[in-house]
Amino acid sequence: MNNYKKAITRRLWLSNAKPNNQRDTKLRMLGFALLSPTYITYKKRVTRNEGQGTGKQAAWFSSPLVPRPSSLSMRGFTLIELVVAITLLGIVGSIAAVFLSNTLEGYSALNRRDDLQTSLRMAVERISRELRHALPNSVCTDDGSGCNNPGSIVYFIRTIDAGEYQTRSGNYAGGQARAPLPVTPTSASSFDVLSGNSLNAAVGQWVVVYNTDNTDIYSSGSRRRQINNISSKDTDGVAPDDVSVIQFASAVNFPTHSPSRRFHVIENNAVIFYLQGTDLYRAQSNFGSPATATGGTEKLLLQNVSACTFTYVPGSLLRSGLLRINISVNNGTESLQMIHEAQVYNAP
Repeated sequence: MNNYKKAITRRLWLSNAKPNNQRDTKLRMLGFALLSPTYITYKKRVTRNEGQGTGKQAAWFSSPLVPRPSSLSMRGFTLIELVVAITLLGIVGSIAAVFLSNTLEGYSALNRRDDLQTSLRMAVERISRELRHALPNSVCTDDGSGCNNPGSIVYFIRTIDAGEYQTRSGNYAGGQARAPLPVTPTSASSFDVLSGNSLNAAVGQWVVVYNTDNTDIYSSGSRRRQINNISSKDTDGVAPDDVSVIQFASAVNFPTHSPSRRFHVIENNAVIFYLQGTDLYRAQSNFGSPATATGGTEKLLLQNVSACTFTYVPGSLLRSGLLRINISVNNGTESLQMIHEAQVYNAP
């Protein structure tokens, strides 16, 4: 057996004397095997008569020419390593979830507050805009016991149009007779509008002259008269007609002139904003009971109202009136209060 090993070793040594390309390949393989910590056993079958003898008996030998994969590189995860990894991942995830939860909650709260503020601001702006068209000295606040008491109800009369009326009698240049506004003690069934023939008025609406009281205007007094017809006339003899004529069903009069000779055309109803439960509504009401909404005219304006108070400071000829709006809203998670003061133009 020793002779066989010597022969094989001698043959391997002699094989290094082959051409350079084969010898270099073997040398590289041998160097790689020597540098590698582990080796793969390489078995070669040779015969006994290689190099000597005639017998042909097979023999095997081992050679560390090919590296064997390390056992460490073939290892998997142990159960302990897997549990530790899952535990660490859970801790990191929990920390991240806390930060994300706080961020998302803050964003959600910001959106809720923004929605609440937007709806409140729009409701207050709606009331303020409609007040700009209120008939002078027609705004009333009510707590259920009467006008001019701070409460959760505010109502007023909207103005449709306004103009200048005729105060002189006689004839126009074209020969047409003038029709001045009838003021006590004079009575008449019509008057001329000097502000042109494009009056925005309709039959059934009302004419108001120099209203100075926010209670008398709602009663059937002499401050307002209902329009029965609207016509026109020519004052200079040249077409088209250039003056509108407002006609009443019968002869009427007004208590006094306006200092600026101005009249207003108003709707056939009042506008009311009122709180019912936790909802703020806008509706219409009739002149006989202006603090009570007419059925079927209610429009929801604002929800989640926890408190609402309207306070009106009447104006004068030297200053405008002032309506103070104090509204608080609460949607269960966010609460907000807004105090707004709206000027009421009330020069009659």
